[in-house]
Amino acid sequence: KTVIVNDKLESLNNELWTVVNVPFNYYTSSEMLQSILEKPLERKAGRNYGPPGNKRLVYFIDDMNMPEMDKYYTVQAHTILRQYLDYKHWYDRQKLTLRDIHNCQYVACMNPTAGNFTIDSRIQRHFAVFAVSFPGQDSLRTIYNSILSQHLAAPHHTPFTQAVQRYASQIVDGALAVHQRIAAAFLPTAIKFHYVFNLRDLSNIFQVTL
Repeated sequence: KTVIVNDKLESLNNELWTVVNVPFNYYTSSEMLQSILEKPLERKAGRNYGPPGNKRLVYFIDDMNMPEMDKYYTVQAHTILRQYLDYKHWYDRQKLTLRDIHNCQYVACMNPTAGNFTIDSRIQRHFAVFAVSFPGQDSLRTIYNSILSQHLAAPHHTPFTQAVQRYASQIVDGALAVHQRIAAAFLPTAIKFHYVFNLRDLSNIFQVTL
C-alpha cells in the first residue's frame, strides 16, 4: 500500500503540489502530530495558514492505526486530524487561538498486521476506503523473477553469462523463503512496532543487485 501511494504522490507536479510523509507509531500523540503538520505551513494573513505560495499540500499518513488507544477508546492523533477534517482548523497550543488551515488534504494507509484494526468512524467517514491485499507467493515469485531476469539479461549493459542467469529463479525463491521465515519469527508488538516486514523490505533485497 505504501509503495503504491508513494508512487502516485511522486508523480504529482512539484510546481503545484507538496507532499509530506507522516509515519505513525505507537507513541504518536496529538501534540507531536500537530508540530509535524505545522512545520511545512506558513502564515498567510490573520489566523490563516497554508502551504507556501499557491501550492496544495498532501499529508501522507502511514500506519494510521498504530497510535495507542486510551481507556476511553480515543486516539489522540486521530482526534486532531478529525478536528481539521470537520472544521478546517486547530488551536495554537500556546496562545489558545484558532488557526485556520487551507489547501491541505490527507491520504492514509493502515497496517494490517499490527495496531488497532479499526478506527473511529467519525474520522473514517472523511476517507474513501480501499482494501489492498498482500500478493501471494506465486505473484511475488512472478514479479521479482521478471525484474531480476530482465536485469541479468539487460541490453543496456554487458549481460551476465547464461550460467548466472539460470540462478535467477533460485535467488528469488531463496529471498522469498528468508522473508517469509523472518516475518513469521519476528512478530510486531506494541513495543516492537517496527517488526513489520513487507514488500518494501523484499524490494530492498533486489535493489542491491539492480
